[in-house]
Amino acid sequence: MAGERLQNIVLRKNIGGSSTEDYNQIDPHILACFPRSRFTVDLYHYKEKIRTLSPVYAAGNEVSRSMLERFEQMSANGELFFSRKQIKAYTALVACDLYTALDDPNLTWEEKAQVFIDELRRKQSEFFHHPMPQELDNLINPLSSLCAYLIEDNRRMTTIVNRLHAALTPDNRRINASLMALAVYLEMNKGNLFLETLEAVALGFFLYDIGMSKVSELMIGKRQKLTPSEQRTLQTHPQKGLEIVNRLNMTRPEIVEPIIQHHERLNGSGYPNKLAADKIGQLGRIAGVADSYIAMVTDNAQRAGITPIEAAAEFLRKKNLYDQMAQRTLIRYLQTVPAS
Repeated sequence: MAGERLQNIVLRKNIGGSSTEDYNQIDPHILACFPRSRFTVDLYHYKEKIRTLSPVYAAGNEVSRSMLERFEQMSANGELFFSRKQIKAYTALVACDLYTALDDPNLTWEEKAQVFIDELRRKQSEFFHHPMPQELDNLINPLSSLCAYLIEDNRRMTTIVNRLHAALTPDNRRINASLMALAVYLEMNKGNLFLETLEAVALGFFLYDIGMSKVSELMIGKRQKLTPSEQRTLQTHPQKGLEIVNRLNMTRPEIVEPIIQHHERLNGSGYPNKLAADKIGQLGRIAGVADSYIAMVTDNAQRAGITPIEAAAEFLRKKNLYDQMAQRTLIRYLQTVPAS
C-alpha cells in the first residue's frame, strides 16, 4: 500500500440495521499542516490485510513526539484516515495553508470555497490595518488563485455567494461586499472573461473601501446620527482610498474606479464628485450596488440589518440610484441563496 494514494474508503457497520460512514486518507503534506500539540479530529489506522479501521487518536488529546512519528509513518504508508463526519474540523486544520487545502482531494469545492473566504478575509483585514506592499502581495496571491478557479468555472461563484450569506455579520461586511461585487461582475461579463483583467478587477473590489481605514472607528461605531461635520469627514473616504493606492503605484482603472466611484449614484446625488449616468463606470456601478446591498443586510451601530428579500425590494424602489443590470444580476444571485 505504501506509495499509493487511497483517497476514500467506505466502512459499513451494522448497528441494528445498516449504516454507511465515509473515511478519507490523510496524506503526509496534509498532516504537516496539523498543529503539533493537539488535533481536532479523530484518527484511524487502516489495516489493509483485514480491511478494517481502528481508532488510534481521539480529538483533543495531547500528541506526543512518539505519537506524531507513528502518525507520520502511517500517513506515509497511506494508512491514516479521518471520518468525514468531522470534515468541518478537518477543513479548519488544513486551511492554515491555502495551497495545501486547494490540492487536498478530500475537500469538495464547497469546502474549498470556505477556505478561500477565510483566507481572503484575513489578508484583506491585514492590508486594511497596514496598507503596505508586503500586505498587498499577501492579498494578491490568494485572490489570483481564486480568479483562476473562477475562470475555470464561474458557476463556482454561486457557492461563494451562498457561503457569505451564512455569515452576514459586521466583521464580515468588507469581505462580503467584495465577493458580492465580484460575483455580479462575473455574471455580467460571462463569455468575456480574461484572467489578467479579472485579477485587476477583483483587486479593485477588494480594495474599494480602503479609504474607510482612515476613518475613526469611534465615528464608524457611533450609535447616534452623524453630525454634518462627521458626514463630511466620512464622505472623504473615497479620496483617501485613492491616495493609498496611488502611494502603492496602483493606477489601473480597474482598481481606481471602484474606490473613487462606489458612492456615486446615477441621478447625481452621490459623492465625492456628483457623477451621474454614464459618467459612472461599470465597476463603480457594481461596487455601489454590492456595497449598498451588504450594508442593508448587515447590522450596524444604528440599526439591525434587513433580509435579502427586503433588500431586493429596496433596490426596486430606488431604480434611479443604481445600475439596473447590476441590480438584476445581484437579485438573481439571491434566488440561489438557501433560506435561513
